[in-house]
Amino acid sequence: MTDEYANWSARGRAPADDEAGLREALGGDQPRKREAALALVDAAESGLADATVAALVETARTTDDAKTRQFAVEALGVAGRERETIREALDDPDEWVRAEAVVALSRAAPGANGPLREALEDEHAAVRRNALIALAKTEAAGAEVLVDRLKNDPRPAVREYAVQFLPREAETERAVRLLAAVLARDPGSFVRAKAADGLGDLGTDRAEEALERHGIDDRSDDVRRTAERALARSRGVDPENLDVDAGAGQSGVGGSGPGRPGGPETGRPPGGSDAPPGRLDDGPGAPRPGAAPVDGGTGRVGSHPGPDPRPQGYSDPGTDGDGGERRDGSTDDTGGDDS
Repeated sequence: MTDEYANWSARGRAPADDEAGLREALGGDQPRKREAALALVDAAESGLADATVAALVETARTTDDAKTRQFAVEALGVAGRERETIREALDDPDEWVRAEAVVALSRAAPGANGPLREALEDEHAAVRRNALIALAKTEAAGAEVLVDRLKNDPRPAVREYAVQFLPREAETERAVRLLAAVLARDPGSFVRAKAADGLGDLGTDRAEEALERHGIDDRSDDVRRTAERALARSRGVDPENLDVDAGAGQSGVGGSGPGRPGGPETGRPPGGSDAPPGRLDDGPGAPRPGAAPVDGGTGRVGSHPGPDPRPQGYSDPGTDGDGGERRDGSTDDTGGDDS
């Protein structure tokens, strides 16, 4: 069994049945140490003894195995203990330890927004994504931070969550303007789908216009379906009874038509390697959003702060780095065609 798949089943292979035994196993060799740290994530739900917390702190600070450090930091976060150790993990050389530290800090130190804002500038997308979600969930991100990530972050998984939380923070007219631009221009289908969903919630005339012009005939099946549901929700009708001309957006600069690939001739960004979304006009008097060709691809969306039913410690062999699989089995974003 590979190391990655061993972590997938680690929750069923705890090296001890009680906290004292798990604490002792933290002082042993791998993989028992890693399995013990992971088992203590579950045990931490009901609190941990001071001696166990001290052992986890030592593990988080000194062990060479990054996965073990990640699980130790997670256990401390679930227990709500040792905020300073968690803050130190935000500077860990391993990106997934840093990403876990963001989640742990949001649990152990609610309101510790300074370190989370600094994490928005991390080089790894998962760290930025987790920081953005942690801030937005407590309404501490603010509209300007969300807009900045939406306009400037090169990874779809981060932009998607900026889009998701934007309607809560931005004034309605500005939110509609930005989400319409995202729906027309962003190269990530998950990002465009989230924009369509948000436009349906906002439900203004301009939001409906954007859904008709740029969503109903998007090249992605998922975006089209989301846009149809959003438009029906905004109009208060059943999606089956939605009255929209087929290919309504094809006459506009953003129309690509159902099933058509994107490209300069259609105004839709073509599939390909990942890229930032290009210029999104903002501010009073900004022109109505049209589609501009932008090279880019889409990405699958990763996990976020909060409970995750997937076991920690798993990743598919051969997928790592900034665009690969998380060690907890969730996915970060990967470039590619999203038609």
